[in-house]
Amino acid sequence: MLHRWIIVAVFMLVAFVGAPRVDAAEKVVMGTIGSFNAFTWPSQIAIAKGFYTEQGIEPDLISVPSAPAMLQQLAAGSLDVGVSSGLIDPLRLVSRRAPVAFARYELRISPYVLIANAKIATIADLKGKHVAIGSRSDVTYVLIEKMLATAKLVPDDVDLMYSGATAARYAALKTGAFDATLLATPLNFVAIKDGFRDLGIAGNFAKDLPFTGSTVNRNWAKAHPDTAKHIFAASDKASEWLHDKANRDEAIKILVESAHVSTAEAGQSYDFLIGGDFYDRTHKISRKGIAALVSALHDVGDGDIVATAEDCVVPGVTEIVE
Repeated sequence: MLHRWIIVAVFMLVAFVGAPRVDAAEKVVMGTIGSFNAFTWPSQIAIAKGFYTEQGIEPDLISVPSAPAMLQQLAAGSLDVGVSSGLIDPLRLVSRRAPVAFARYELRISPYVLIANAKIATIADLKGKHVAIGSRSDVTYVLIEKMLATAKLVPDDVDLMYSGATAARYAALKTGAFDATLLATPLNFVAIKDGFRDLGIAGNFAKDLPFTGSTVNRNWAKAHPDTAKHIFAASDKASEWLHDKANRDEAIKILVESAHVSTAEAGQSYDFLIGGDFYDRTHKISRKGIAALVSALHDVGDGDIVATAEDCVVPGVTEIVE
């Protein structure tokens, strides 16, 4: 009997020692601005479909109230990765040698839609009207400037008003405080249903200007290049999965559950963003895009900003193209 127990014990020890070792997933602190939305869809998919887990990553998601707050935490090292935010402010930090770097473009052009009250039929009709944007120092100023230029107008020809969030701008538009404003999906569809008029997609007036991207703490990415590459491999896979029309219904369900929007709004967002080819699928940073962002910063008054694509990325983590 004793002999049998010795054999069993030896067998169990051999089995234990010979079993494949399962490494614990590496935790990565990732920041999002507010709650999930259609702009961060690939990240939501990477979580829901287990693409991060496949890469050995455990995302520790932190919601921060604003883009400046996220960049402050990213530069301080409290965050490792910033998920899909505007690129104007990160480029300011890169130019000033803060430890922040670009990892990917997310939305290759702006999907903002210029929405106006029903009495305004064209961009030219905005002359002298109240037009709301995010602020004088962000990308919405550049976008409205380019849109107005098509009607031979400049920002001084309208009464520019500032209201940071798209939801707040739409609420003010409904009260009549603004005559027109830039709205993100799906609020543009809500506004049109409510009787407002679509004056055009901002990105069609600024086709070289990347809109959003993912960022990293440069020191963290240099110290953990393989981890950073695994994170963005998962994001890239999620982006390609999103673009497969066979996954449309499941993608809509993921957005409904993570962003708390209706099925109809998620469906409209899918058709608008995927049909309009808004997401960048190169998974690279382009020199042309960085040059356009530098030019945009000069337009908003930051004439001292100087940066190249090489300044913006961590070598070995992100590839640069023309």
